[in-house]
Amino acid sequence: MSLIFKYCPFCGGQIPPNNMVKFCPFCGEKFVLNESTIKGSHSDTPIIVHDTLKAEPLPLLSDERTEINIDKYKRSKMGKIIESECYSIILKNAPDKRGLVKKLEKVLLRGSFAIRLAVDTIPSIIVYKAKSDDIVYLNEVFTAEQASTSVVAGDFNNKPVIEEIFTMFGALQIPIQKIIKQLPINLWLGDQIRGVFSNTYWEEKEGITIVSDKNIYFIPIEIDNLTDQWFIRSYQLLSQIIKADNRLQFTYKDKMVASISFVDIQKLTEAYQCIYDAVEVTSLK
Repeated sequence: MSLIFKYCPFCGGQIPPNNMVKFCPFCGEKFVLNESTIKGSHSDTPIIVHDTLKAEPLPLLSDERTEINIDKYKRSKMGKIIESECYSIILKNAPDKRGLVKKLEKVLLRGSFAIRLAVDTIPSIIVYKAKSDDIVYLNEVFTAEQASTSVVAGDFNNKPVIEEIFTMFGALQIPIQKIIKQLPINLWLGDQIRGVFSNTYWEEKEGITIVSDKNIYFIPIEIDNLTDQWFIRSYQLLSQIIKADNRLQFTYKDKMVASISFVDIQKLTEAYQCIYDAVEVTSLK
């Protein structure tokens, strides 16, 4: 996939919107518009990382291929259900809504209309304060249907203000704040936001990548009738995350692959660090 520079990675000059441009009209430096040769980019948007992010180093901090094999590692924050607790499930994304409704009609003690309504109005609180055993089973149902969710323990504020979820919100640029504010607040319920990264691309759409402790979000800047409002993948749906060249590549448990490309390689490294810390990679003994 080719990537279009908005700014010269050498001098920061704004590049004309032309796919055939091979050099900067301001400084004359040559560059190639493909994933393997991008060296960097100019951006006025700062890198925003959550204050509590761990400072431990990545396994590799170079341009070498770096990967997290999630299936082979312990994810203590992602699947640990305490027997004495009650939990709620927030549904963030479902690629096959009809299939998910059919499955939930067989396992949830509520009417078909209520289930369809909850699925159709994603993001929604699909299960509220269920017993731990039920949550474990229901979570398996959502995972089998490739649905992205967040699980919340006990009581929680279901009507937070955006600044409570995005602790770095005031430091974000105004256009990014406006995009985030336009989205339903339920989209973020149950997540701790680790980092916000602009100037990223998914399926050739420019947008904002948001990394939380449970999900990876991509929010396109421009939305039309053919564009989803968001792309989300829960870590529990993934088997592998690879940092290679200028992109994060996600391999799902069903072997499908998607990727998010970064114009700024430093932001790529920061985003990978956020994910690495979120899944708390610890080798199983």
